[in-house]
Amino acid sequence: MNNESSSNHGEGNPEAAERFNTAEQAFVDSARGKEKMREGAHVRPEEEAALAKAEKLGRERAKDDDSKGQF
Repeated sequence: MNNESSSNHGEGNPEAAERFNTAEQAFVDSARGKEKMREGAHVRPEEEAALAKAEKLGRERAKDDDSKGQF
């Protein structure tokens, strides 16, 4: 088998989440991570319209009144 904890964590695994978060933070702090952040996202021209539409939808939803139960 493997060295993973065999206990059942239900919907999540806190040990795996901690390993991921630690590795992610190490990448963000690394020279390679900083370079990737400077480069930004690489979007193909054919994807630009779909991304703009999704951003617009997200912004519209963010303006909604959450007290109405709409998300």
